[in-house]
Amino acid sequence: MAYCIRCGVKLEEGSKACPLCKTPVQLPPGMEESKQQPLFAQKLPSRGLGGVNKTRKGIIELIISLFVISELTVFLSMWLSGNGNQSFIPLFSIAMAALSLILAFSAKPTYTMQASIQCVLVAVYLVGLDASDLRLFWSLIASPALGVGWLYFVYPFTRRAVQKPKKVAGICLLGSLAYLAFINLVLEQGLTWFVPVTLPVIATLLLLLALFSLWFTNRKNKRVPLADVVLATLVVLFGTMTSLDFFLSGYQLGVFTLRWSTGLLGTAVVVLLFLISVSVSRRLRRFFTSHNRHD
Repeated sequence: MAYCIRCGVKLEEGSKACPLCKTPVQLPPGMEESKQQPLFAQKLPSRGLGGVNKTRKGIIELIISLFVISELTVFLSMWLSGNGNQSFIPLFSIAMAALSLILAFSAKPTYTMQASIQCVLVAVYLVGLDASDLRLFWSLIASPALGVGWLYFVYPFTRRAVQKPKKVAGICLLGSLAYLAFINLVLEQGLTWFVPVTLPVIATLLLLLALFSLWFTNRKNKRVPLADVVLATLVVLFGTMTSLDFFLSGYQLGVFTLRWSTGLLGTAVVVLLFLISVSVSRRLRRFFTSHNRHD
């Protein structure tokens, strides 16, 4: 701690002159000013990031203990009752439940991480249940469906996906198409309905979405009313379902016709005409309003 030799005012570290009397600060011969070194040379990590604290470790140890006790109890019960050959499903279920809880307490407490882990565990669980009779059938359809659900409800919220919404939409669409093609291959060992039905319906959906996107983006007023978005969504939905009926009848009957979607098509046309009339009326009102202002 240094003080001014003239007025005795306390000097701050690194001061070159007294703040009161402006007397220059002179260090004694052989004495050099050195900066105070911090106690920890490296920056300490934020509290609570990474690792497993004592509370979580205790919970994980409790889960493991209950898992071992449950497995032994179920196995002995099934074996002593003469049903040892049927013990796979309950033992496997307990193991997957314990693994799910352990990973939930040890992984990062984020939505994307936890949801991804649980999706994988549920897919493995479904495959294990289906494989209890040493063959796979329904799990080949159910497990990939979890992957499609992950694409729609988890992947868009990841750090990289948030910055590229168009890429996310494309990946979700390709994932859905791959899943439908896979189902067709599993059920019928060929792309029997995927090519003549699924691909044209998806093409119709993309065409309608592209038309409405082009229509809304070319407006002078970039702010699209919520009512227009809802009505456009109805047109896209009803139009896609109509195309499904059209192409499905061609696949099943050999004749392209509308069976149950006539009402949907009529509703879509009415809503579309309403949207067009509203858009035209807005343009006319804007045109006459702008001319009146210039006059």
